Amino acid sequence: MSQLILDDQLDVHEVLEVIQEWITAQRLGDLRPGEHILDDRVPEILLTLRQPTFVTIDHGFWDRQLCHAGYAILYFALTENQQEVLPGRLRRLLRRPGFRTRASRMGKVARITPTGIAWWQLNDTALHQMAWKGPSKK
Repeated sequence: MSQLILDDQLDVHEVLEVIQEWITAQRLGDLRPGEHILDDRVPEILLTLRQPTFVTIDHGFWDRQLCHAGYAILYFALTENQQEVLPGRLRRLLRRPGFRTRASRMGKVARITPTGIAWWQLNDTALHQMAWKGPSKK
């Protein structure tokens, strides 16, 4: 089963194919072929998988109430036209403490921007933040 589940709005060529060169990933729609998956069903689908990390550019997933021990949500604050930078930022994020392993990501809902990372953690009311260090990469 895939470690990363990508929102269907993410481009296959600019995002999925690039990510699949270094990590196991698949699109959300591939889990439910022929179904139209609305945003409110995404957490329910994620809970049917083993510790998935959901990757999206949909601002609606930047919600502390979506924190759950069974999955992680990574919201990249990008527009449709900026998707080509997502794989590089994702790879950079997955090298950071607290995001390196599946287990360390579980329970988090994170927002990734060009300047850093903010996240909510299950059973914690604080908003955590971390600035990127070093030069930004695509």
